Formats: sequence, C-alpha cells, structure tokens
Amino acid sequence: MFFLRTNDPKEYRLEGRLIGHKNTINCLSVSSKGTLLASGGSDGMRVWDLKRRLQLPSPRHIVGIQNPADPVTCVSWITRQEATRETLCYGTGLGFIGIWQQHGEGLEDFDAKVSKRIGTGKEIMCLTYDHSGNDTRIATGTRDKCVQVWSFDFKGPLIPVFSIELSTTIPRMINFNRTASRHILVFGMYDGEIHQLRGTDGIVMATHNAGPLIGHVSVDIAQTLFLIDNVVNGFSLHRLDDGACIRTYNTNPVKTFPKQVVFGENMDVVVGGSDAGVIYVFDKNTGTLKQVLKHADKARVQTVTTYDNTHRNVIVGATSQNDVEPIISIWSRQRDNHATPRHLGTMLKHFAWGIVQVAIAMALLTYVSNLVSWI
Repeated sequence: MFFLRTNDPKEYRLEGRLIGHKNTINCLSVSSKGTLLASGGSDGMRVWDLKRRLQLPSPRHIVGIQNPADPVTCVSWITRQEATRETLCYGTGLGFIGIWQQHGEGLEDFDAKVSKRIGTGKEIMCLTYDHSGNDTRIATGTRDKCVQVWSFDFKGPLIPVFSIELSTTIPRMINFNRTASRHILVFGMYDGEIHQLRGTDGIVMATHNAGPLIGHVSVDIAQTLFLIDNVVNGFSLHRLDDGACIRTYNTNPVKTFPKQVVFGENMDVVVGGSDAGVIYVFDKNTGTLKQVLKHADKARVQTVTTYDNTHRNVIVGATSQNDVEPIISIWSRQRDNHATPRHLGTMLKHFAWGIVQVAIAMALLTYVSNLVSWI
C-alpha cells in the first residue's frame, strides 16, 4: 500500500502550552509585534516571551498594589508605531490601574510606570486606549458605573480628561472611536445598552440596545460590527450603528458563565470560549463551525484572544476556574495567502516520495506479471 502524506495548513494546530499561573486566568493580550503575551489573573500580572515560551521578570516593586490577592481583570498593550519599547496597561479588582514599560538592553525587564487606585476603588471591568499624534488616552469602566479618561505621555502620571457616572449601565466593554472626535462606546453588562459618549466631556450622545445581557464584546477594526457573548445560546454578531443582530453562533452552553469572544483571521472568523474545555472557531459570514480546539479535558475556557500577521493566525486560550491546573494554550495556522519556503519544501518532498512509491508499486506489478507469465 502507498500513500501521499499531506499537512493541511488551514487547520489550527497546538503550538504549546504555558504553565505558571496558580489560579484563574481572566485576560490575555498579544503585543503588536506578536512577540509578547500578557496574562492577568487572580494571582497577578505575567508577561511571556512567545518565541521562547518563557515568563519574563515582573517589576521588582509595584508601588500602590500591596494586596497579592488583587486579581487582574483586564489588560491591553498600548501600540505606538514610533515606539521601540512595548507598554502594557492593566486594571484590577480593587480598582488599581497599572502601566509597565520595557527597559534594559535585552528589553526583557519591565518598569512599573504607574500604579494608581482610581475613583472609589471599585473593580475595573474594562479598559482601552487611543494613540493619536503625540497624545495617548486611556479609558476605563468600573463596576460603580463610572467611565474615566486620562491622558498619558509615558513619562509622568495619568492626567484626568473627564469622569462621568452612567445612570444604570455597568460597563462591560469600552472602545474609542478611532477618529479625531475620540468619542467612546460603552457596552452595558446587565442592560445590553450601547452608549456613545462625547470624547471631550463624556456626555451621552446616543444609545442603542443589543439584548438583555452582554458577557463580553469585541469590535471589528472597521468599527462597523461587534460580537457579543449573549449568555444564552452562544455568540452573536451585531451592527454597530443600531445594535441589530445579524447572525448567531450557537454553542449550546451548559452554564451561563460569561465567555470572551473575538474576531480572528483579519475579521473572517469568530473565536470564543466555552464551559467544556474547548475553543470554538466559526466562519463569521456563514456561521459554520470550522474547528473545535481542545484546550483541556474539562474546565472553563472563558479567556481567549487572537493575533494575525502576514505569515500566520494565532489563537490563545486560558483556563478560567481555580479547581484545575491553569494553563495557556497557543494554536496557530498558516495564512491561506502565504506559503513559506520551508512549507513548500516539505510539500515537494512529500510529492517526490509519493512518486517514488508509485514507481515502486508499478515495478512490483510488472515483476509479478512477468513471473506469472513465465510460470
């Protein structure tokens, strides 16, 4: 018997696992260059070198954050095209906002630039940033219905721009409008409301509704669509201008734990967590389930993120419960429009080997045929 070996680059394959957290992992973020992964959980903030799959040193002393039980709830890398050093921003359950920045010759160390308790010290539910020209703004949403915006110059402290309290909405996700206006979108956790706030003072300009509950939100790059964990039957895709639902991705969840959902493959797929140890990958446009990635035999995978570059697509998932070993799994696939020389070489080798097997089989058949004729 002979066969032609194949290796489908369109399928996600497990690259490896990161082990180091001791408790629930709440948030993940990959740096703009794809070299670093930030993971925050009930045991604090960690940064990983993705190429070597090693945990990098944390700042030796973080002023202000004294409680080791303070969980990290949200995290984001601040991307500046002109910057050579990565900057990390995160929020905690006790209302602290922290900012770390790379330093040192090998850029493997981080300095704690900011550690500040904001507002009344309530949980920071979400944060985001916007960098325009020389001005970087950071926005946070807290459990006490407050939205706060600061200016940050990467040298000094956070400078307040405005702070408002929403009437009924607890922010689940917050997003800057990437225009000169810098308006802010706030997605409500328990009321499903979407508020557009004026970028200068936070006045509510418009409100839409996306449903009764929002477990998590992700807005596309073009800022025309958004995904939510609808906490009922899975994930759903909505128009940003009016909140209308376009498509649903059914996962038949056993329990209504909130699960993160994000866009992947340059907005072509929907990637979401589960309460059954797997990560779902759906085709965004058709709603078809493309692949199920097994993160663990059991355990909730409420925490996911994605990263895309010219060579490959990456999915990262993390364990989000504290009665099993917390791990981070890294999955990747080769981009459809990219074939590396190594991959082409492998395909050619497999093709040549298939030809050799065909030739051997034909020679054997000829030999047997001649032998039978001679007998």
